[in-house]
Amino acid sequence: AVVSTQSGHYGWGKKSPYIQTAHRVSGLMLANHTSISSLFSKTLQQYDRLKARGAFLEQFKKEKMFSESLDEFDSAREVVQQLIDEYQAATQVDYKMYSGVPQEGAKSVE
Repeated sequence: AVVSTQSGHYGWGKKSPYIQTAHRVSGLMLANHTSISSLFSKTLQQYDRLKARGAFLEQFKKEKMFSESLDEFDSAREVVQQLIDEYQAATQVDYKMYSGVPQEGAKSVE
């Protein structure tokens, strides 16, 4: 059975015969909403601090993939920043018009 509410969709299924548990109810929650952008932002801040200090980079430079440069890290950082920008844009009334560039003067839905 699947139940939909404003906060999400919930599904119930048979109990697994392979997993022994004393509890009557078990579950997994997956959520996709804009508040996750704050976690991504915090992760980027931590990454920026570590990169500025050069922390742990020597270990990566020993690997063949990173022996020439650490550009892969900068590329990954950019992807996460784009994801943050997308989530923040999703809080705007005019999100349907979002082009990947934050709009000035957009009204927040929050």
